Amino acid sequence: MNRTTRRLLLVWVVLAGLTLAAIPIGHAAEMRPLGPFLTIALLAIAFVKSALVLNDYLHLREAPRWNNALRAAIFALLTLIAGLSLMARVG
Repeated sequence: MNRTTRRLLLVWVVLAGLTLAAIPIGHAAEMRPLGPFLTIALLAIAFVKSALVLNDYLHLREAPRWNNALRAAIFALLTLIAGLSLMARVG
């Protein structure tokens, strides 16, 4: 197995692990609201997963401007989602 294949396999395992970690955090089996901490945790997992996909599956490691721009856009979107979620709890 070459180095690239090993890296993609490792990233896939990490992505699968993060998905499995998100299931209990997000109360997938229950219909109850998440607190602010769990909401932020889920959004952080989503950001890490998106960064891994951008780097390793879309090969944007070789295109740092695109990588940084897309990460910034994803971060802004997730921050907006977090803000709206936290504001909905207050109101």
